[in-house]
Amino acid sequence: MPKGGLVRLLDYWRQNRAEPPDARAIFKAACPGQPFRKQDYYLLLSRFHKLAEQFLAWQAFQQNEQAHYTYLLQALRQRQQQPLFQRSMKKARSLNKPQDNHAADSLHFAYHLEREQYDFIDSHDRSKPTNLQRATDLLDAYYFAEKLKQACLAHTRSVINRETYQIGMIPAIEAEIKKRPSLLEHPAVLLYYACYQGVVVTGAQRSFQLLRQYISAYKEGFPRQEIRDLYLLAINYCIRALNFGDTAFAQEALQLYEESLEEGYLLEDGYLPESTFSNMVSLALKLEYYEWVEAFIGNHSDKLKPAFREALPWYTSAKLAYELGDTGRVLQLCAKIEARQPFLYLGTKTLQLKVLYEQEEWDAVDSLLERMRVYLQRHKDVGYHREHYLLLVQFTRRLLGLIPGDLKKVFELGAEVETAKTFREKPWMMQQISKKGKQ
Repeated sequence: MPKGGLVRLLDYWRQNRAEPPDARAIFKAACPGQPFRKQDYYLLLSRFHKLAEQFLAWQAFQQNEQAHYTYLLQALRQRQQQPLFQRSMKKARSLNKPQDNHAADSLHFAYHLEREQYDFIDSHDRSKPTNLQRATDLLDAYYFAEKLKQACLAHTRSVINRETYQIGMIPAIEAEIKKRPSLLEHPAVLLYYACYQGVVVTGAQRSFQLLRQYISAYKEGFPRQEIRDLYLLAINYCIRALNFGDTAFAQEALQLYEESLEEGYLLEDGYLPESTFSNMVSLALKLEYYEWVEAFIGNHSDKLKPAFREALPWYTSAKLAYELGDTGRVLQLCAKIEARQPFLYLGTKTLQLKVLYEQEEWDAVDSLLERMRVYLQRHKDVGYHREHYLLLVQFTRRLLGLIPGDLKKVFELGAEVETAKTFREKPWMMQQISKKGKQ
């Protein structure tokens, strides 16, 4: 097929991209005067698709100076162009200044440069000392940083989504870093080692604080996406600790959120994620920053995705109203929310449950508990939150069945609530249990 047909097809697509595709019209525009046959039409699309893929790959390559020099140096070495090779090597090294670029990818690029330098030396004078040790050290640093990074990301996925991963070599990497502390001179290794120790390894709070320091010290030298991931790893650590009863991490988590939001790391495609918005409000309410919450909802609701711009501000405003004791407003706002997302649905039902229980609307409480039970039975994909809500339903049912003054049963239920690590409504539940014991 002549190349002119592909050019005409591109012109047609540019002019009609918003319209539903019409096979005959497309073929006629690309191949005027030729009879339409499906076989020729699909061949046309296949060739156009292949050309588009090649263009996108070339465009990406042109924008990646490191890839450019990697292949250029290889070509110059193979052609024995010594002066050009040395000149290009000097330019390539200038692209990879350690003080400006801390990412593991820069270690990988530096390794490739050293490898090309080694092959160049080896092909010209085998008796000359080489840079093989430097190349090996850089490869180790790159590999260790990437493996530790994967271990941190896998840990977060396993906690939030209950996904299972096997990240090999981590014990060996830890042992090697202890044996060769010079590896920690590379910020990528240093940062992800601290992240692994602080986020993944239980109880390593000193490493978590080091992670906080390293993020602040080195964030300018990492891609924004990597720093975003590191902030989220640190925040998830705080929230996980908070969910297990360590309230000291509420302030830490909120500071991390504020810092990363202010610097633009938390926006995704220009939007503030709904989970971030909700978590920030929850943390501030736990800290009793009520004026802060009101201002935050007013100032940041427009940054949410359109699908959440009404329901989520209503929900978080309802949470604020509950903390302020305005139960009428809580029910009024909850009635507006049509929540399809599990976190909004279950969060809204929790607020309604607490208000209706406190108002002693027992039939409404019973009905609401049943709706929550059925919802949880049908929706298995709410991650580690599912256990919390199952416990909320179970504990509330038992609370309803407690006979006032039956101290034995009261103490039994209170002890179970206190030891339930994933249950996040302990203060409210213990308050209701205490009232049963005093009646």
